[in-house]
Amino acid sequence: MKQLGLALHNYHDTYRAFPAISYDHEVNGGDEARHASWSWGTLILSQLEQGAAYDILAPSRPDRLHEAVTKPAKLAVLQTPLTTWRCPSDTGPELNSHYKINDGSGTAGNRKELATANYVGVNSAGDVDRANTHNGIFVPGTNVQGNKRWVVAMRDILDGTSNTAMVGERAWMQNGVEIGAAVVFGHNGNADIENNADYNNGFITVVGGGKPHINTIDTCGSGCNDNDGRQGFSSMHPGGAQFLFGDGSVHFLSENIDDNIGGGTDSTYERLMNRYDGQPVGAY
Repeated sequence: MKQLGLALHNYHDTYRAFPAISYDHEVNGGDEARHASWSWGTLILSQLEQGAAYDILAPSRPDRLHEAVTKPAKLAVLQTPLTTWRCPSDTGPELNSHYKINDGSGTAGNRKELATANYVGVNSAGDVDRANTHNGIFVPGTNVQGNKRWVVAMRDILDGTSNTAMVGERAWMQNGVEIGAAVVFGHNGNADIENNADYNNGFITVVGGGKPHINTIDTCGSGCNDNDGRQGFSSMHPGGAQFLFGDGSVHFLSENIDDNIGGGTDSTYERLMNRYDGQPVGAY
């Protein structure tokens, strides 16, 4: 995770901001069943000493991700496992068979399995959200909810980088349920939790939220999808998960951390996810 932290800081040094969740969507995210967008993981490849891969992928028009997967040279890169993105203790496959990526045809059988990741960006102290209310470091990029180029910079982390989580772990399996970990390079469409009935598309492929408790699936009782934990953070480590903070440090957060799901930012875990709540974090 420290390598990701260094890469994100180097990206910030170059562009004066952290990358958005993803880049160059179709207008309003496009069709969830056909389109796919490059994610922040692709944008920092050069900072991870993967410049050759970045040059082959060339993540800009005319090739969006759903077009890139149809081209053999690009698909070969997209299906190359990257150890930087994997937790050694995780049991998931090298290629992600849970979150398959669209090829533009609209045919589910044509979706491609890309390299699996165990690390996702922090989008919100609550649900993964594409509106203007997200309070994490990773926010939507172009053509989402009217945001043409909205990104977060150091100056926007008002609580301080040492008090704000930036990236967290997500496991392939949790409590006997396949939650699918994440994908390095991108996601289908741009759905958030409220607009994603099957939890198999959208931003949760590359970012997470603080609403579910760490290492849990059924998080909020009646009226909540039991798969809600897919948008959260988890690991195969006993008792918690690792998080990369905005200052580049890595911390293990216990699954028993003070965490009050729902409502405002009123618990230690939620305060660590929220970059501008203005409240003291306390011990964790």
